[in-house]
Amino acid sequence: MINRSFSVVFIAGLLIICGISPSSSAQFLPDTDLECDDSTEIDLLGGAGGSLVNCELTNPTDFPETVELTYQQGELDVAGPGSVTVGGRQTESFQIVLASSTGQSAGTYEVNVSAVVTEWNGAPVSIFGFSDEEGIDVEVLPYTTCSLSRPSAIFAEAGEDVPFSVVYSCDSNEDSNMAISLHLLEKGSAQESMWPSGFNDMSMGDCKIQNPMGSVNCDFLLTTPSNLQEKWEGCLIVVDENTDPGWSCSSDFAFPLTVNEKETVIPSVGIDVNGTILEDLGVTEENQKFFIGGGALLVVLFISLMVILKRRRD
Repeated sequence: MINRSFSVVFIAGLLIICGISPSSSAQFLPDTDLECDDSTEIDLLGGAGGSLVNCELTNPTDFPETVELTYQQGELDVAGPGSVTVGGRQTESFQIVLASSTGQSAGTYEVNVSAVVTEWNGAPVSIFGFSDEEGIDVEVLPYTTCSLSRPSAIFAEAGEDVPFSVVYSCDSNEDSNMAISLHLLEKGSAQESMWPSGFNDMSMGDCKIQNPMGSVNCDFLLTTPSNLQEKWEGCLIVVDENTDPGWSCSSDFAFPLTVNEKETVIPSVGIDVNGTILEDLGVTEENQKFFIGGGALLVVLFISLMVILKRRRD
């Protein structure tokens, strides 16, 4: 109260010295009004980000004044003018730049802007503390971007088990734990459907990534159909539960998979020295000639009988 009274007496004396009557103006003490945007956002997706905040300084007095500006930003970076001169009954606009480095944790931060009148009508007045202050809420938005280091392509035969590994990495400013899973997509398909019979994910254990800034090695084991009748072509997609990979085999999270059809084995029905039907029936090699000769004789007799019967009918 004493300081305020002293300020009034000092300013009144200053006005008298300057030849200005205190009663000639309704506002005869230095003052300033500071207004800024209440809130803003910073998006760090793709790297460091920033935001512009608009502010205004209003001088409600009849005399020009110089206003010094200071910033309390905490973990954020702030750039703005150090001072602004405002004419009597005038308003001046200015901007401050708020910035955050890559990896800044998601959340809301407060930035305070203080305005102190340092000079009024040519006289220094900062010691009297004529000032105003504004608080700005700055939200650093959450982001997570992931990438996959994967095999170039996988080729397998029907019925083979396919083991493979990938490295899954994320750049994030969130504290989160995400599960990573395996998906199967047929060539030309735009969505994952029920896996064909015989394809199974037999991987042991769960693969998870801990953010922020996480990286994990994932081991998978895929079974393939043993009775595949034609070549199967498509791709495998490895992705976390929150990322949309773009469901196609051209996705950054996909790699080609080709499974060849099962080889058709034609059984031998001929008679040879290495393996014959007669041998399968338990007939020894010594008796094979007898069976072969006897069979030929039966054929001759059958043909002769057919000729005789035909002649008799004629």
